[in-house]
Amino acid sequence: MKRIFLLAAAILMMTVSAQAQGLGGLLSKIGGSGNNNTTAGGIVSSITDLLSGKSALSAETIVGTWNYTGSAISFKSDDNPLSNIASNVAQGTLEKKLDGYLQKVGITQGLFGFTFNEDGTMAIQYGSKSFTGTWTLDKENARLNMKVASLLNMKSYVAVKNGKMELLFDVTTLMKLVKSVTSVYNNSTLQTLNTMLNQYDKMYAGFNLAK
Repeated sequence: MKRIFLLAAAILMMTVSAQAQGLGGLLSKIGGSGNNNTTAGGIVSSITDLLSGKSALSAETIVGTWNYTGSAISFKSDDNPLSNIASNVAQGTLEKKLDGYLQKVGITQGLFGFTFNEDGTMAIQYGSKSFTGTWTLDKENARLNMKVASLLNMKSYVAVKNGKMELLFDVTTLMKLVKSVTSVYNNSTLQTLNTMLNQYDKMYAGFNLAK
């Protein structure tokens, strides 16, 4: 059985102080980004938070150059509250692991980021390389649609708050993006990363970014 359910069972043994926070606090926290991620995750703690309007979105909030500050992981909420609680507990640990794997393939602060221009063009920076394309915002669904030349068409959930952005992809899309920009395919680090990400149901992973 997948680890997410083992984590859910472990939550039942949490201390009284943790229980006092209640389901609402655990499911809707908004925290920091980058390597200082907490167990609540980055800007948002679940896909539900994105779609509930907690992160105000517009084309104007997307425009700019966004630099990588760390990885981001979130779990899509469902009707099982224990699953959601376990997701929050797992998030911080998984983000640290994802940071380490991305760093090994060159996705680090100062070397990776996104630029979104007012005219709908965009670029992904990876070291000295730049991959250009176009972008559109699906505000209603909190989705950023990206078509990047020589890479792939990508859709990600997006949240913006106080000069910080979080891009969350399904696991398959994230792996394709990482492999494409790094030109690494059969690297053991990426194979291990792919295995880790696919151990969890309804998980979205991506990047914390800042202007």
